[in-house]
Amino acid sequence: MFHVEKYNGKKSDQYSLVINQLKALLEGEEDRIANLANASALLNQFLDNINWVGFYLMKEGQLVLGPFQGLPACVRIPVGRGVCGTAAANKKTERIADVHQFPGHIACDAASNSEIVVPLIVDGEVIGVLDIDSPIKDRFNEEDQVFLENFVDVLVQYM
Repeated sequence: MFHVEKYNGKKSDQYSLVINQLKALLEGEEDRIANLANASALLNQFLDNINWVGFYLMKEGQLVLGPFQGLPACVRIPVGRGVCGTAAANKKTERIADVHQFPGHIACDAASNSEIVVPLIVDGEVIGVLDIDSPIKDRFNEEDQVFLENFVDVLVQYM
């Protein structure tokens, strides 16, 4: 059984620990869904003040719900719509301090107030996104963004 360690040091050290735990979880496993499920569970255990974490996967030109932790969610998101669709269309991370100010925000959970979405890119193509919601406004900062992008960089090596 895999044990997720929590560490009360600097945020950068905490993220380094979680990225190392991700590598241990992924080592030797090639199943995409299994790896995404473990990655979402790991982040759910590690991150404080979040209410949803998971993945949407690109299928037939739209984002379709994949493995996640949290309340039931929107199943399909068109590319270019909402925070997830915008991140997929632009191939860049979207860090939104107040989702209620984001034009076209798709509210799957009324409790969500901030969001970060990191695209999963393989060979220049978006294959999905990592989506994390928080009930706290402005929950995600630049340091979170950098380390979550590093987390995704490790993850896509196993896709």
